[in-house]
Amino acid sequence: MFAHEKLQVYAKALGFAAGAVAWVNAWDKRHAIGNHLLRASESVVANLAEAARQRGPSRLRSADYALGSSLECAGCLDIAERKGLLTQAECTKEKTELCEVTKMLVGLRKAWADLKLKDEALRYGAFPGKSKASLTFHHEELEVYQTALDFIGWFVVKAGHDGLTHRLLRRLDEAATCVVLNIAEGNGRYSELDQRRFLETADSGAIKAAVCIDLCVKEGIWKETEASEGKTYLERVSMLLAGFLPARLRQSGGQSGRQPDK
Repeated sequence: MFAHEKLQVYAKALGFAAGAVAWVNAWDKRHAIGNHLLRASESVVANLAEAARQRGPSRLRSADYALGSSLECAGCLDIAERKGLLTQAECTKEKTELCEVTKMLVGLRKAWADLKLKDEALRYGAFPGKSKASLTFHHEELEVYQTALDFIGWFVVKAGHDGLTHRLLRRLDEAATCVVLNIAEGNGRYSELDQRRFLETADSGAIKAAVCIDLCVKEGIWKETEASEGKTYLERVSMLLAGFLPARLRQSGGQSGRQPDK
């Protein structure tokens, strides 16, 4: 057996990845979330396998990638529910199972690092509309995360069932999806630099989404009054992220090196 095949978490992650393929095959291929979920679920098992064969910093780096991808999968499930691709019951069930994978990854990384883990949740403040009992992952407590999901909900209503046939709406869907996923993954990263990098990418995604909305207005897809509501969500997301991102990064225009793989 390979080293990774001896890990219980590998078998669980493999099962989740197989389930993701079945869900995505049943969804409209134009939804940005499909490719993200497939890539993230496969990234969990691939990086876990890499970590099992490595030693030292390389092992921890691969473990961080696997953990980050599991959090990205959680964000994908929330978006799928907001879009009506999964029912609330299905989403809750899958997130509960995915949470077990994430906890096992955290425990495995702790054993490999032999370090006391810190609390992954960043302090944006709890989202007032959610009770602790209804939450599965730390990032679900964040107002910025829930606001980004609310924007997804707004987009679903405004775009309608046939909305993704237009190029601008597909671009908007991609930008909004990346905002949610980068917040989820960035919140769970151990390195402060990694946290900033992912959250910075989320902020950039919010700006791109706002630009797409302006272009939609110019092309007559939406009226200015309709678009303003969506931009209000994005402005809130950007403002909350700005409370975390260091001033020097904001002033430099967010140059932080290599972008996360999205």
